[in-house]
Amino acid sequence: MRFIKFYVCLLSILFAALVITESKVTAKTPSEVFKLVSKSVVVIKSYDDRDKLLTSGSGIVIEKSSDVVTNYHVIERAARIVVLYNNREYNATLRHVDQIRDICSLSVPGLNAVPVSLGTASSIEIGATVYAIGFPMGVGLTFSDGIVSCLRETSGGNYIQFTAPISSGSSGGGLFDEQGKLIGIPTYFVSQGQLLNFALPVEWVIDLPNRISDKSFDHKKENKSENDYQRKAAAMEEKEDWVAQIALCERWTKEFPASMRSWELLGAAYANNGDLNKAIEAYRQAVMINQDSMQTWLELGLLYGKTGQVEKQVDAYRKAVRINHDYAGAWYKLAIVYRDTDQFSNALEASKQVVRINPSHLSTWMVLGYLYGRLGQYDQQIDAYLQALHLNRYSADAYVCLGIAYKNAHREEEEKEAFHQALRLKPDNPIALFNLAHDYMQHGEKEKGMEYYSRLQAIDPEIAKLFFNDLNYRMDCRTGRKN
Repeated sequence: MRFIKFYVCLLSILFAALVITESKVTAKTPSEVFKLVSKSVVVIKSYDDRDKLLTSGSGIVIEKSSDVVTNYHVIERAARIVVLYNNREYNATLRHVDQIRDICSLSVPGLNAVPVSLGTASSIEIGATVYAIGFPMGVGLTFSDGIVSCLRETSGGNYIQFTAPISSGSSGGGLFDEQGKLIGIPTYFVSQGQLLNFALPVEWVIDLPNRISDKSFDHKKENKSENDYQRKAAAMEEKEDWVAQIALCERWTKEFPASMRSWELLGAAYANNGDLNKAIEAYRQAVMINQDSMQTWLELGLLYGKTGQVEKQVDAYRKAVRINHDYAGAWYKLAIVYRDTDQFSNALEASKQVVRINPSHLSTWMVLGYLYGRLGQYDQQIDAYLQALHLNRYSADAYVCLGIAYKNAHREEEEKEAFHQALRLKPDNPIALFNLAHDYMQHGEKEKGMEYYSRLQAIDPEIAKLFFNDLNYRMDCRTGRKN
């Protein structure tokens, strides 16, 4: 029996090793990815009813060798659609359309191309290497690499923001992971922003047959797609023309009431224009469409905070962390709200979640030190500030807070040394001067105490006025209030 258990255990270890090895070898080199996916990229040309070229874009061969997916805006005004592959032209017809998501598929009889392997955008992580491929301006296949820089939540998936350079005409091309699997369709970029490129998630490609088909939708008669609104809204945002953006987004929400993005941009425009209550209502409409959008709950939390609705702010942030338990930014926002409303135990638990996810989050270690101090846990307070200094040994503020922590723990020599170190880094730090002056005065070294008081008076007369009110007074390292 022991032998059998040992054998099973050994097999488990070997299997785990094989899985790890397999995961490492599946990542292909850039050259391998290019060779794999370049056979699946086509040029798409749109012509009007006079056979005049309207637009040129890119497309990706999927599923069958004669099915091509691209952005809807590439062909939205076309009377005739042509696919160019290996220097041959093929007439194409619309197969499936999703105008709201700006994606469609084409049927291309006679096209005998290699279809791509489909990946999943939902499993991609920020920082992952990705490759973009397409035919900018319809000439010359281009291939570039970059990383995923942001995942922007939207209904049914995430917009993928990535740094791989793309140019006009790359819309409808492909975004691939390190295994050469399609994870997104590059759709637009902000020309004035550096490498601010986006791709639609591959899940929308998979979902196309379940959406609107060409049999019930005449794309020639419908020229104002949701993507038009999005491009116009982006242009207005760049100009900071919030009134115009509000008017545009109001029309957008009426035409596409189920569009989460329209409500989000309406909320952002109202917020930027100073109408926070209307911004809140717009964002609430957005989360009614998709309650699993973490970013929208975070935006709502921010707005609730600005309008003094603390309970709703906490609720919004708690919804955000429930959606993604491992997103440090949401936990940090929640911790700050708890801290500022004197809910120290709750703030402590939220802060611990931040450093669990990101042990290098300097600001959170500073918050933790403050919270431990307010809860009377002085040894933990010292440890938190020492951790902050481990991350940044040149932080005068961390040394000031450490000095206060040592004071709380009655470790006087270490307290003074921490304040002196703060002044070595920042000679005009008023809180360090204030506390050192008090320390020396309380221990009978009045001349030295007055020396630091004089320096404080020259730097910050307002704080100096408080000096003789109470010799037991200590400056809070976070707010400057009594601690």
